[in-house]
Amino acid sequence: MYDDPRHIRDHRIVIRCNADNYAFMKSLAQLQGENLATLAHDMMLHKAVEFVVARDVPIVINQSMQTKALKSHFLVPQNA
Repeated sequence: MYDDPRHIRDHRIVIRCNADNYAFMKSLAQLQGENLATLAHDMMLHKAVEFVVARDVPIVINQSMQTKALKSHFLVPQNA
């Protein structure tokens, strides 16, 4: 089913938010025509990439693993 079993999203992160934040995110997901969890996942990764690039943060995990993980979702700047 998957070309690469590493693409299976099997690790969970729980985000708790108040009613207003939830309604905002749900509305945004509907506007984009996306699943709420998918939208939250993509936004989280975008923010993580922005954080790393802006602060030149060294990543602890294997460099090739980092590059593959980020490129599987986003266009990553060359210095990331």
